[in-house]
Amino acid sequence: MIIIILLATLGSDLASTLEIIIPVFLMAIFAAALFSSRTNIPYTIVLVGIGIALSISNFVGLKIIHLEDFRIDPKLIIDFIIPPLIFEAMMRVDYQEFKKIRISAMLLATIGVAISTLVGGLLLMYVAGLPFLVAFAFSALIAPTDAVMVIEIFKKVKVPSLLANLLESEASFNDATGVIAFSSIVALALGTGSTILGSFSTIGAGFIPDNSTSSSIGSAVSSVLFEAELFAIEFFGGAGIGLAIAAASHRLHTLMNDPFSEIALTVATVFGATILSNSLGLSGLVAAATAGLYFGNVTIRKETDVSARVRTSAFSFWETIAFFSSSAIFLYLGVTMDIVSVGQNILLIVIAFVSVLIARAVSSYAILTATTKLTKENIPMSWRHVAMLGSMRGAISVALAASLPESEFRNTMLSITFGVVLSSLIIQYVLLSKYVQRKFVEQ
Repeated sequence: MIIIILLATLGSDLASTLEIIIPVFLMAIFAAALFSSRTNIPYTIVLVGIGIALSISNFVGLKIIHLEDFRIDPKLIIDFIIPPLIFEAMMRVDYQEFKKIRISAMLLATIGVAISTLVGGLLLMYVAGLPFLVAFAFSALIAPTDAVMVIEIFKKVKVPSLLANLLESEASFNDATGVIAFSSIVALALGTGSTILGSFSTIGAGFIPDNSTSSSIGSAVSSVLFEAELFAIEFFGGAGIGLAIAAASHRLHTLMNDPFSEIALTVATVFGATILSNSLGLSGLVAAATAGLYFGNVTIRKETDVSARVRTSAFSFWETIAFFSSSAIFLYLGVTMDIVSVGQNILLIVIAFVSVLIARAVSSYAILTATTKLTKENIPMSWRHVAMLGSMRGAISVALAASLPESEFRNTMLSITFGVVLSSLIIQYVLLSKYVQRKFVEQ
């Protein structure tokens, strides 16, 4: 299914392209898995490396695969590749445990993203000298975290299940928050008449600031309350749609007892909730997360509703789908990465990466300290450090940057996003691995 979706937007010479793309995709997965098992380098990092190697080979003229024919609409990543990952992650979350950290998780996924966007945007404005809307657009698209690498680490080191649930739940919901925030900022740029989508050129490491956007700051700030209201509608509206469709499909599950039919129903639930929410202007990603949490904790909880055979088949199916989805995402990251452009913007990438880490530190430590003091949720300092170090970035940030209209600004924004995501995956993976091995290995 994932391969079919990815190939849906290929070039005109579809038959010959299919003959190359599918074998390359499967061989890349096999090679990454084999290399990872022999070296202990994370499978996802190896996939990114393979993708980068393919991109470089195409750039130097050794075209193992014609990447110009491999054009994926970024909207497909957000609407069709991310939702299955979110659904699978949330269906494995025990709601009884989720209740113990739900305030922290939801605040990190909502208020935390807002704080990260605000702090990161201000840092990029005053340190990197980026224009107001540019700084905040980048800060919003880079704010969502990706828990795939974190979970890989947690599989190797025994960490408290509540800690794993905290990071995985946050990552499942903050994708939606990042998408909504980014879309709102771009809408503000267009609504205020800003030339954000094409008025910037690059010299060496970054943008030449365009001071014409400074006059738009007042009108942008005046729209904050309106955008906050829209966010609440999109977020909670998406949750309502996901809950309603999951509850309706639950009734249908009780009428069946066939693994194939019931798995097909779960697929319809995920994409039905996502597509319906999106069509209504609500968050399809929140709908997928809510549906996954309901399915994993209500629908399959009783054998009178879903048999053990169906439950086992459903978990195996969605685990496989999540594997191929994450493989496609990380290979996409590498294949679409322009190493030359990343090198040209290295100084701005370093500044942006440091700004992203500072913004995450401010938001995560503030929120988790507050929930520990003001609620019954006890988040130890070691967990707060893990939440900080485990805030790796992923493909949704790249997809958001790629969704901008064609312009020199878009190309530079993509390069910076690539650089920050790659730095995050490598540097934070090493730091988090060392920390959890030292802190939790004896537990």
